[in-house]
Order: sequence, then C-alpha cells, then structure tokens
Amino acid sequence: MKKLKVFLFSFLFIVFVFPSCNTTDSGKTTDTKITDIPATTKSADALASFKEGLAFSDMGNGIKARAAFSKAIEQDPKFGMAYLMRAGSSPTAKEFADDVAKGKANVDSASSWEKTYADFLATNLTGEREKGMELIQKIAAEYPDAARAQVYLGSSYAGNKQFDKARECYTKAIQVDPKWAGGYSALTGSYLFDEPKDLKKAEENALKLVEMNPKSAGAQITLGDCNRAQNNMQKAKDAYTKAVTLDTNAPEAYYKLGHANTYLGNMEEARKNYTDGGMHDVNKLGSIFNIANTWLYADDTKGAEKYLMDQMTSSGTLDASQKSGFLTTVAAIAIHNNDAATLKNVVSMLQPLSNQITMDLGNTTETKIFGKADSLHWQAMITIVDGKFDQAKSILEAMKTVLNPIKDSRKLEGYEYDMGMLSMKQKNYADAISHFEKADPVPIYNKYMLAKANEAAGNKDKASALYKEVAAYNFNDVGNALVRSEVKKKLSTP
Repeated sequence: MKKLKVFLFSFLFIVFVFPSCNTTDSGKTTDTKITDIPATTKSADALASFKEGLAFSDMGNGIKARAAFSKAIEQDPKFGMAYLMRAGSSPTAKEFADDVAKGKANVDSASSWEKTYADFLATNLTGEREKGMELIQKIAAEYPDAARAQVYLGSSYAGNKQFDKARECYTKAIQVDPKWAGGYSALTGSYLFDEPKDLKKAEENALKLVEMNPKSAGAQITLGDCNRAQNNMQKAKDAYTKAVTLDTNAPEAYYKLGHANTYLGNMEEARKNYTDGGMHDVNKLGSIFNIANTWLYADDTKGAEKYLMDQMTSSGTLDASQKSGFLTTVAAIAIHNNDAATLKNVVSMLQPLSNQITMDLGNTTETKIFGKADSLHWQAMITIVDGKFDQAKSILEAMKTVLNPIKDSRKLEGYEYDMGMLSMKQKNYADAISHFEKADPVPIYNKYMLAKANEAAGNKDKASALYKEVAAYNFNDVGNALVRSEVKKKLSTP
C-alpha cells in the first residue's frame, strides 16, 4: 500500500495569489517589512521569472510554475531558491533530489530564508521530521510579516498531525495579509481533510477564494472540492466545468471534472475527462491512474490491473519512481484481493526499482534505510497473504529495527499498518485495532481496515461510524476505488 518513502511535504503548491516580494535584483530588502521570500539573484530577468513562478504556483498551476522556475534558472544558473521551488513540482524522485542538491549548493550568499529552506527540503530526504519543523519555525519567526511563512509552518504542523496549531498558523497568515489567498486556501484544505473536519468552514474559505480570484481556475477547483466533500456532485461538476473554461490548458480541471463524473456514475464521460487532462499534462500518468480507478469503482479489479500493466509497458521512457507507481498500485489491488500470485510477480519487479530509487535519491544512509524498509514491507505482505504468519512477524520486527535510526516520530506508522494487516489475518482483532489506530489516519483504506477490525471484534457502533466516514469520502485514490462499492452496499443492507 506504499511506495519507497520520500518525505515530500505537500504544501508547496496549495495557494493561489502572490503578494509582492520586496527584493531588488541583489536580494536586498527595499522596505523594513519582508512580506515574501527575499529571493537572491543578480538577474532582474531571473527574479521576474521567479515571481511569475510563485504567482503560478499560488494559483495552483504547477506546470506553468515549473516552467517559470526553469526559466529563472536558465537566466541565472546560480539562483538557488529557483531550484528549491522547482523541486516542489518534480515529476520524479531523482529530479526532486537533484534540485534540492543544486539549490543547497547555490544559497551560500542568499538570505536566511533561502538557506534555511534549503536545509528544510533536505530533511525530506533524511526523514528528520522534527528538525524540519524547527527550520520552518525559524523562517516564520524571522519573517513575521510574511504570510507565506505562516502557511509553511502550518503545513509542517499538519505533517506532524498537530492540526489545531496548523489552523492557528493559517489564520495568522490571513491576519498578516488578508488580501493574500494563501491562508484561505490552506484553511480550506485543513477543514476538508484534517480532523476535526468542518465542511461548512471549508466552503466559506473556498468562497472567499473565488471572491478574491474570480478568474482563477484553481479557486473554482477548490470550491468544487468542497461541493464534492458535501456530496453535492452536480455543484462540484459545475465548478470544475467553469475551471476548464477559465483555463483550458489546466490538466487538474479536467481530472477533477472526471472525479465528479466518476461519483455520478458517468464512467465513460469520466474517462474522456481524464484523457483530456492527460493531453494537457506534462505526462499522461495522472490520466492513466485516474482511468484505472474507474475500473475499480466498477468492481473490475482484473481490468484495472491489466490496464495499468499495459500502460506501464506502452508509456515510453519512465524512471524508476514512475514505474514503481504503477507496480505498487497493482500490488495494492492484489493485496486487497488476497492474490498471492500477482503480488509475488509485482514485488519481484519492484525490488530493482527500489534499488534504483535509492540511488536516485543520493544513496545516502537514510535512503538505504528507506529502501530496505520498503523491501521488508513487501516481503511481509507476501508472507501475510500466503498465511506464513510467524515469518511475517519476524520480517516486520526486522523492518522496525531497520527504521530505528530515522529521526521521525511518525516513522513506524507503516510498520503499525502492516502489523494490523497481520493481526487481521490471524483473527486477533483487538490487536489489529490497536495497530491500525497507530497507523497513518489519513489514507481512506487505513480507515476501512480499522472499520473491518472493529466489525470483526463486535464493536458494531464504532465500525458503523467508520464505514460511514469511508462511504462519505468523495476523493479519488486507489484505496477508495477498491472499497467504495463494498462499503456502500454494506451500509445499505438492513
């Protein structure tokens, strides 16, 4: 159910509107207040391209943002912050690691923000979550007038499951700059996905985004997400359709329109939307995975597996992390179906890819640890599906030991999930509940497994509440696609 772990925080491209960077072409501040990243470059053209990249990223357009950051790098190959910002839109693990390395190598004479941010991004590769938090706290403290710094800090808190503190930071961002959409965007996402959820507050913030940015496709997409979360699929479809009209080249608008059609049961229309999105994307991977999910929603798991394997073969040049994405998705389907033969075949193909990803990420002590833990995870899954429970337990304890040097308070969430799967197979349902409760609470499939464990343990009320949460989850991923039909049938049965 997981890939080789790369500690990428998800806050780099979640905001919409860019407040001015008070910098000159040498990176020195022109005012006492610094309201955004004090980007350091001697090239006025590179600075202009960088600001353009921020503006695109703030509007949720990662493709155009990446192009603008790349242009800034062409105009000034020593522009460290441009590499660091481009890292956030990297399509492969290697490109992320390369941009972080190049960024770090070019910030010696840059601002404190840029130097600290370079160190922060590096912690995504080492798994030093607490160090990363300290670095973002430093940026927020040194730049109190920068709303973006508060959003970054809030996202870091969210990554540590401190959602109350995250929302305080997002609210502070709005107070610091009420005309910047970033705080509203962050609050919307928090209320949509983090506990305790509040879909009405999410919608209020999304409507503020639309009011502030009436011509932004990203704002319409965010509003559509709020409609979808509240199970108002037609309103969601209308918002996504408007997003397409506002930016006909934005792949995300087509993908989101496809999600609305998927949940409306319009599978052929959804596949067309996903195909259209792929035509505007940097590659067709988003299109492929979304189309595969339509087969899963229709309970055709074998059709989805075949489609993914065929597409992986025919998609041309793919790097190791991209191929791994195909194979781990097929592996997730196989585990759900208790299909040992398919799982063994896929895992045999994953191992050399895992080794290559380790190399692509720098072949450091930490990446080797993540690679070894990843390998042990898949070995454990095979033995669990095969019913070799003692062997699985030994493998998972080895995985726990391997991860011990990593400085991340959440490093064992994957181990806990795997132990929960083992306990379920052994019918030790109380143990399964204990392990699943310590796993990552965000993936909907994890919540589904926790529901199943409670159901098997006789905790009917708890199981029912969890199943209702799963059934109400209207966001598209392989886990939801695998279980949505089953859970809805279960809840409709007297």
